[in-house]
Amino acid sequence: MDIMAKEAHSQKVRNILKYFVPLVRRVLMRTLALCLAVSSLAFAPVAAMAESPWTVKVGFSQVNPKSDNGLLANAYNADVSSEVGFTPSIEYKFAPNIVGEVLLAIPFEHDVKLNDAAGVNQTKGTSFKHLPPTFSAKYLFTPDAAFSPYVGVGLNYTLVFDEKSDLGKLKGKDSFGVTANVGFEYRMPNSPWGITADVRYIKIKSDLTLDAGTGATDIGTLTVDPMVLGVSAAYHF
Repeated sequence: MDIMAKEAHSQKVRNILKYFVPLVRRVLMRTLALCLAVSSLAFAPVAAMAESPWTVKVGFSQVNPKSDNGLLANAYNADVSSEVGFTPSIEYKFAPNIVGEVLLAIPFEHDVKLNDAAGVNQTKGTSFKHLPPTFSAKYLFTPDAAFSPYVGVGLNYTLVFDEKSDLGKLKGKDSFGVTANVGFEYRMPNSPWGITADVRYIKIKSDLTLDAGTGATDIGTLTVDPMVLGVSAAYHF
């Protein structure tokens, strides 16, 4: 009887296992499939965002020319004013640490004082506008972190126009120059938005001519060479 009872009990256990093992397997497989589906939905927006190499920035920059902006007409020490302007930019990420940037701007307008040997300004109406598109390559030290410092080098092309002076007809030449910058971006958590700040040196100069009624005469080189302080909001596509 004991043997028959044990055999009956074993058969009952086998029947129970035969029923429950496939059921447990199905539950586990469906649970795993559900987890994978949920995780794919959760990470899909992040992956799509990370795949795009494009970033657009909008902000403002303060252009601070260096002191001693050149001796003009062998008589006047030029003093160029600091100005603030709107500076959007576009970036393209070539590699996790390498970014190409095109910095644009609305035209900056600077007033120029022409001081004599005694330091007295001899003109009240000298100014010029310039548009300095700048092309840079930047290296990101921590591209996957929320806080990412960077350094960059590049080339600037400055278009000089709308020159004015009460001394005569003033004309400035466009110029090329090198540029270098350091800065950082703080990326908002779980967001395509970020905030950037940087300091940029740009080599800017312009050879000037002045026509006071007797023909255009070279009067020297206006050297701007500003330090540019910029703050922007960044959107990563």
